[in-house]
Amino acid sequence: MPTINWDTVATAAATAMFVTLAVEYAAKPRLEARKERILDGLRSRNELVSAIANVSVPAGLLTLDIPKEASADVRQNLLEERRRQYERLRNLVQSMQDNAVRHVKTYPVRWRGFALRYIACVQGVMLSARTQHRKAELIMELSIQMVTILEGRWWRPMPVVRAAQKLDQVIRETEEPAEKPSGDPPVSG
Repeated sequence: MPTINWDTVATAAATAMFVTLAVEYAAKPRLEARKERILDGLRSRNELVSAIANVSVPAGLLTLDIPKEASADVRQNLLEERRRQYERLRNLVQSMQDNAVRHVKTYPVRWRGFALRYIACVQGVMLSARTQHRKAELIMELSIQMVTILEGRWWRPMPVVRAAQKLDQVIRETEEPAEKPSGDPPVSG
């Protein structure tokens, strides 16, 4: 009958206990913290894409024209809805601006630049003197390109490249100063 070598059993038990405690107290907290950082980053990225989509909805509604054949009541209801959607758009853009750092810090440097430029440009468009309709058109165009960039896949780089070029073009378009009216400047009296 074989005999049990208790020294071997004790050594194995001590080694297992040491490894378990070392993993539990030394490695696991760092791994859990890293996992939380990764999950927070992914949540934040999803929130940014959702925020862009949320901005697109009222902007899309503001780009629609009121039909000329609409009755006065329908026209009034549509104008009230437009005011409500514009206020919603303004609040969503402000919220995106307020949370920009939290959302953007999770992206690699190149995408971070695109996201910051998008957020700053959308905020600038909202603060500009453009008409609500033009603001909505610009925000829609910017949002479409930004979602394509952020949600693009590495194995299909061309849509992302085209979206980045289009985003740059639209941002440059928004940065151009408005045309000044021709003629003499108004005289104050």
